[in-house]
Amino acid sequence: MNETRRLFRNTAAQSAPVVTAFVFSFVLAPIMLSRLGLAQFGVWAVTGALAQYARLLDLGITNSLSRFVALYEANDDRRAIEQTVAIGLLAATAVGATVLAAAALTAPLVSDLIGVLDAAEMRVVLLSSAGIAVANLFAAVLSAVPVGMRRMGPPNVAMTAGNTTNFVASVSALVLSTELTTYALANAGAALVGLLLTAVSLAYVWSAPFVGRPSLGRAREIVSFGIKSQTVTLANLVNVQTDKLIIAAMLGPRTAGAYEIGNRIVQGIVSLGLLTLSALIPTATADLVKRGKEVISEYFGRYTVRSLAIALPMFGAVCVSAPYLLVAWLGEIPPDSVQIIVLLSMAFAVSMATGVAMTLTMSDGRPGLVAQTAILVVTLNLVATVVAAPIFGLWGVLIATVGAEIVASTIFLVRFNRLYGLGARALADGVAGPTAVAVLAALPFGLWYLLGGDVPDERGPAAIGLLATGGLYALICWVVESRLELLPERLRVGSLRKLAPILRRR
Repeated sequence: MNETRRLFRNTAAQSAPVVTAFVFSFVLAPIMLSRLGLAQFGVWAVTGALAQYARLLDLGITNSLSRFVALYEANDDRRAIEQTVAIGLLAATAVGATVLAAAALTAPLVSDLIGVLDAAEMRVVLLSSAGIAVANLFAAVLSAVPVGMRRMGPPNVAMTAGNTTNFVASVSALVLSTELTTYALANAGAALVGLLLTAVSLAYVWSAPFVGRPSLGRAREIVSFGIKSQTVTLANLVNVQTDKLIIAAMLGPRTAGAYEIGNRIVQGIVSLGLLTLSALIPTATADLVKRGKEVISEYFGRYTVRSLAIALPMFGAVCVSAPYLLVAWLGEIPPDSVQIIVLLSMAFAVSMATGVAMTLTMSDGRPGLVAQTAILVVTLNLVATVVAAPIFGLWGVLIATVGAEIVASTIFLVRFNRLYGLGARALADGVAGPTAVAVLAALPFGLWYLLGGDVPDERGPAAIGLLATGGLYALICWVVESRLELLPERLRVGSLRKLAPILRRR
């Protein structure tokens, strides 16, 4: 099986847990709002953000492991893989002990800052959030081996089963109780089940021994790479989670809850968009070992246009259908939520344009360039937020996020093209086509809203409006991108004609 075909299959395998997580999150949100209320929903969003920050303590090691597994597997060095797993487990253990202790000790302070829950209840929620983050950290270490070996089926089956367990536990907790503490404990228990399933998937793919005593040189190499790559995670947290914390502190947990509604929709689209890149790092790493630097230009030209042709219409469909989507989903349009969805979609759509380039840079063992870009995003976002938030409130926070992404992404792409000698034409070929299609297809819908297009206030008619706007927009993009050959061949309109005779024979 060639690498392109393997990449397609692994990307497809990666889709199941992402899609199920998105669908389950989408279904859960209105149930949570109905049972817990917007204030407790906002508290869960904020404590989840704090737990995500705690993951920074692993120095980026767990997110880097699959790249090193792919590198060592390509060189047929099993002992190096065993050492890599050991380093990941040590990092996760250290972070876990620190995070759980911090959650227990800081509960009174967080309770005073946010309100809604007393110190004892907040401690339960914080410990549950921390436990979920730690379980996910260990799961990332264990799944790094099959992912790095490009055998992504078993770990993704495990993650999908874990998502299903979490959904069942969440719904059960919400049916039985309106207390956030009950919901938090149910999610923590489900995370432990997911960790056990991931361990089973590792044993299925790879035989013992699973770990080996790491050398100092190996640890230094992985930690150095991880620290540089960690800044990307930090940038994502600043652009999303810090905004949430600032909004909660300035405007209260209810506004943070409204922000989380819009953010949850956009992050679901981001996750779906990133599926196009989910299997690229280990695949490109192994290919670089075998074929050399020619892989960079080949992969960049092929996958940038295809990933954007898939991702950008998803952002556009959400934007043009946002009012209908919110009514069909929640039964109402929370204040400012449509604008939040549009602005966050703009920010992350711009960020997606750098996805393939950043992935290839990491695969080539150059995390420094990505780290510098992430630091720039953090700096720009924080400075702009400090200046704009006191003046414009919520809008200052959102505009700072969009502006930081646009400036930093542009600078990164210019540096990437210069480093690998691709030229401005390569960037234009990759970005211009999908961007033009996504923007031009959205113009008629924007005009409809400007002319005062009505949005029904009942779920049934809103669902019809959702299909009429988002569905029609997606159909237009699909047909046009197929004609322009921007999409992968298997996803083009013509692929259905090729598939029809096969289905008839069956």
